[in-house]
Parts: sequence; C-alpha cells; structure tokens
Amino acid sequence: MLYLLLIFFPISMAFTTFLLRRRSRIAIGLAIGTLITELLLAVQVRVDDPIRVLGVTLLLSPLHQIFLFLFLGVGIVTLITALILPHGENLSAIGLLTIGQTIAILVMQDSFVTALVLVSIGLTTVLAIVDLPVGAGVLVSRQVLAAALKYLVLMVVSGILLYIAYVLTDIFRPGELPGRISPARFILALLAAGFALRMALTPFHSWLVDLVSYSGSLASILLIALPAPASLLIFLLTLQSFPTLIFEGGQALNVLRTGAAISAVLASALALTAGSLRGRIAYLIAGHCGIIFYSFASLSLPGLSGAILGSINLALGVTAVLLSLALIEYPDGQLAATTRSDLFWQRPMAGAGLLGGGLALIGWFPFPGGTSYLLALQAAAAINWIEVLVLATAMALAALTLVQLTIQYLLGTRESSPTTEPPLLEESDLNRLVPPRHVGEPIGVGGLIGVLLVVIIVIGLFPNLLLPTIEAAVRSLAVLSAS
Repeated sequence: MLYLLLIFFPISMAFTTFLLRRRSRIAIGLAIGTLITELLLAVQVRVDDPIRVLGVTLLLSPLHQIFLFLFLGVGIVTLITALILPHGENLSAIGLLTIGQTIAILVMQDSFVTALVLVSIGLTTVLAIVDLPVGAGVLVSRQVLAAALKYLVLMVVSGILLYIAYVLTDIFRPGELPGRISPARFILALLAAGFALRMALTPFHSWLVDLVSYSGSLASILLIALPAPASLLIFLLTLQSFPTLIFEGGQALNVLRTGAAISAVLASALALTAGSLRGRIAYLIAGHCGIIFYSFASLSLPGLSGAILGSINLALGVTAVLLSLALIEYPDGQLAATTRSDLFWQRPMAGAGLLGGGLALIGWFPFPGGTSYLLALQAAAAINWIEVLVLATAMALAALTLVQLTIQYLLGTRESSPTTEPPLLEESDLNRLVPPRHVGEPIGVGGLIGVLLVVIIVIGLFPNLLLPTIEAAVRSLAVLSAS
C-alpha cells in the first residue's frame, strides 16, 4: 500500500495544484507539503520487501531508497526557491507529476514498464520548458519553442529505440542460432543509443545545451537532475534482467566505453569554446554525463560504484548550479549574467554556489564528483592506460573551462556603482533617467544554496556514508559476474 501511495499521492496532488495555479504561493506550499509527506512515507517503507501489483513487482532497495530521498530533496529545494524567484505558473503541478513518475521508476522492477514511464516523464517535463509565469504579457519565444520541440522529438526517438530493444530481448534466445552473429550486439546498440539520448552524450547533447540556454533554471532542474540519474538506474535494471546481453555481446562494451570517453572529451572541449555562461554550464554537465556513462560501461565494481555516486553528484551539482544561475539573473533576467564580470562580488552566495556546483561537475575534491572520477580512473586503469589518458584529458579540459568561466564572469574587477551626474542647464529631476537600483540576494535562496553546498561537501568528505550501500548493491548484480 505504501508503494502505491508513494507513486500516486504526488500525481493526484498535481491536479489539485494545477487547479490552484493562479494562486501561485498556495499551490507551491501545497506541493512542498506533499513532498514532505512523501518523505515521511518513504521512511516507513520497508526495504527489500517486494509486493506484486498487476503483474509488476514493486520493491524499494537500499540503493533506490538513497535516490528516493535525493529526488524528494531536490524537489523540495526547487519548490521552496519558487516561492521567491520567478517561475512558470504550472511548475508545482509539473514538478509533482515528474517526481511521482520518477518514484515509480525507482520501485518498479520491470525494465519495459519503467522505460514507458521514462517516456511519460519526457512528455510531462516538456511542458515546463514552455511554461510562462502567471500573468505574463509575452508569448513564448522562438528559441524556447525550438528547444521544447527538439527535446520532445529526441525523447520520443529515445523511447522508440528502447521499445525496439525490449521487444527484441523478449524474443531473443541465447544460442538459438549457433554460428551466426548474435543479435545481442544490436540490442545493446539500441539500448546504448536510447540512454545516450537521455543522458545528453555527445553528439546527442544539443537538447541539453538549448534547454539550459533558453529555459528557466527551475524548470531545467526538473528536466536534468531527476530523469538523467533515473535513466542510469533503468539501464542497470535492464542489464540485470538480461545478463546474457553482456555475455553474448562480445566487444560491445569496448565500443560503449570508447564512445562515452570520446563524448566526455568533446563536451569538455566544446565547453571551452562556448560563447555564454549557460552554454558552458550545459557542456560541463554533458561532459560529466559522459564520464558517468563510461564508468557504467566498464561493468566493474569501481566503475559501477563510481557511476552511481556520479549520478548522485550530478543531481546535486546541477541543482546547485542552476539555482545559482537563477539567483544571479534575479531580477533582471539573463542580461545580468552576460554583461558583468564581477558576479561573485554582486551575488556572493550565488557565485559560491556556481563555483561549488561547477567543482562538483568537473570532479574535484572535496566534492562527491572527486570520488566518482577517482573510481572511474581506477576502472579505466584496470582495462588499459589509453582510456585513463582520454578520461584525464576530458577532466583537464573541464577544469580549464571552469577556470576560464570563473575569471570571465565571477572574479573580474568589481564594477563601481554609477555616480549621479550634476544636472545640465534647464534640466530637472523629472526628465532625468532613474539610475539602476542594485537588488541584493534574497536571503532564503542564498541559505538554500549554502545548505546544498554543505550537503555536497559532507558527502564528498565522507563518501563512506553512501559507498558501502552502493557497493553492496553492485556486488549483488548478476551483470557484474556476466561481464
């Protein structure tokens, strides 16, 4: 019963918040209360206690419990921020729908059904891209519409590839056609392409760049911090359900690793040449996803552990960076983040969050990304040193990007406030332009960013808070022995 409540309670409350969307603060407060109730329900759920509903097994493992608390925490932080910063009128409803479907992915043990839910998440979250604030007097811009259409089309293509792969796994019989090329490689290729689209691996990264560049920061959190880690968990469940794909896949894993490593290098190189702050952040996220995918494709204990820890780091780092971007751009929009080079001095907490989240995304200590990247290098060293050099190149390019970003946007010379010039001849105060007024950081959002950074650093300094649970879950995987 608790499993069904975890899934359907936020979905049902999403319709209530949709009806109250014109009363933004009431709708958001109701959504926050719903997620807090979900946290209380999640504490009461017994782990590793499966039930069967309509032919589908529902189970919450210790590993998935970590992600459940993570997703609920990200949702609560995002909605609390929406009480202060501008957002779309349907953010609370879309957020609850997305979180409810993400919880369904965590508890359902059927890879085909979870892939269907993943497509449903894509259809839901695309609404957040084109969502406008209450009473907005403008239409959705062409860039935002193009980003929404690109995201929708690519997510549908990803779903089609996954459906074909799952249909083939149902009819695939190992050893049925001896002497012929096994279809396992083709199935793995379909799965890899489908999940690579989901995780924005190069060259499938364009939707991520457009999303971060043109969509609202709070909406982008819902589209990146939740579906990307959930996609990795579905891929892991798929290989766990069909370990013969790995056994008969031959050299397919080598191709997956090589493609992921090259993707990380290309994304990090593109981040260096990006022309905007948001573009560089998007490419850093894509590079981090590439290294996570590489760790996953290594199918070793350190690699899979690093991929799972990297997914947690991805959700936290993306949330910190995008919240900081929203605070930097408050209340003047993106113009404030493109015309100044002293953002750290103008918005200290936002600058700290952007820098801290960036350090997490490039894999520096004391952030969990550092431990994740170390495990990725350990997995690569067990294979060959060429892959270690490729990963190290991607990490170095990402670090250079963050240094360049910090110098160009955060730590530049502090700009002085405009001085009031004496009036000209026959000029009065009525026909003079009002000088721009500096608006300080909202204390609430700055406090949330500070708490988020503390959580990230604590996990980075004490990775053993999570690693034993992660490693225990990885050791139990049949796919690990199959590789």
